[in-house]
Amino acid sequence: MVDAAKPDIEVPAWVALTESAKPFWVGVVRARARDEWQDVDLVVAAQLAQCQADIAEEDAALRLEGKVIKNDRGTPVMNPRTTVLEQLARREMALMRTLRMGGRIAGDQRDDLGKRKLEVDARKARKQVEEEDDGLLA
Repeated sequence: MVDAAKPDIEVPAWVALTESAKPFWVGVVRARARDEWQDVDLVVAAQLAQCQADIAEEDAALRLEGKVIKNDRGTPVMNPRTTVLEQLARREMALMRTLRMGGRIAGDQRDDLGKRKLEVDARKARKQVEEEDDGLLA
């Protein structure tokens, strides 16, 4: 409950993150309980957030341009953004594996889902209290 009452983990000062990646940062750091994050993990978390932002931007551009475009000679070819998106998706999965995020092995004792569930529940409780606006939280 104490960790959930704290603001989200900030992007470390030594890490560069674009504005478009900051919403992804929040999602990434909320995927674990606050006390699970080490400094080295935060660097990888920032890389993951940036990768996810890049995926969103490339996907939006691909949707506008189409998967098949015409080259300089007018011949239909696969849009190169498709390859870029595939590379970014592989990078995203590698970063998620590094952070041990995503799928889990059933019965794996290293799994911290209990902590994560407690923090999610605590965030919900905090939001309810804030919505009631009793002034209980400063």
